[in-house]
Amino acid sequence: MKIQHLLYLFVCLSFSPVLSQSKELPKIDLEEARIFVDKFDKQFSKHFFDGDSTAIYNMYAKGATFGTLKGDDILKAWGQSIRSSIKNDTRHFIFTSILLTTDNEYLFEVGKYEYKDSNGNSKGEGKYLMVLKKEDGEWKIYHDMGL
Repeated sequence: MKIQHLLYLFVCLSFSPVLSQSKELPKIDLEEARIFVDKFDKQFSKHFFDGDSTAIYNMYAKGATFGTLKGDDILKAWGQSIRSSIKNDTRHFIFTSILLTTDNEYLFEVGKYEYKDSNGNSKGEGKYLMVLKKEDGEWKIYHDMGL
């Protein structure tokens, strides 16, 4: 329940100008969105394992944030994270979605992640909040932050 309250607070504070607009938005089917987010998370993990920070960076929307980072700093951060994961044998980056909701303009995902070594041993974990928005007809990461 605590995560749901955090998500609600984040939505209200961060997107209140967006939510107060009166334009009619198309309805987003959450079942379809769950299938998409699962594939999206797996694709992100594959890019991480493959060492492709550029592909990860291309999953972010224009004007996106990763924590407090923006623009090319997102690319640099993922490049550094990948280099570190290769050195520390923590290239297996696994996401589990805990909560997915929408306001019919954005998708909001709260999830947990885990790093594993090549033997399947857990090497780290955490939680995250990811906000996706459509850009040129594709869902892209708009805000990405650890919890």
